[in-house]
Amino acid sequence: MNRWIAKAKVAMLAMFLVLSAAAFGYEWWYVWPVQKCDQRAGWWDPKDRQCLDPMPIWRITGRLPTPGKPDQRVAPGFQSTSPSPLSLAKRAATNSRSDSRLR
Repeated sequence: MNRWIAKAKVAMLAMFLVLSAAAFGYEWWYVWPVQKCDQRAGWWDPKDRQCLDPMPIWRITGRLPTPGKPDQRVAPGFQSTSPSPLSLAKRAATNSRSDSRLR
């Protein structure tokens, strides 16, 4: 019985060491690079596992940003594609039924 308990202790210690090493390896390989990328305000690409710097649109188009407005960096997918409320109001005003041009 005592030999079985000693073997069980050694097996548990070995399993603890393996799982601890696996948790440390996961942090080192997957978590720390993402945190470093977030600290330097980069965008993490999980597919290629690299930290990329976003490119402002004025570098592609050649038009410099206006000096009064700050450079706004928006992540992809968060841009609004809907028209502004003022343009919707103008469109509604010109397309009313009381407008004689539509008849």
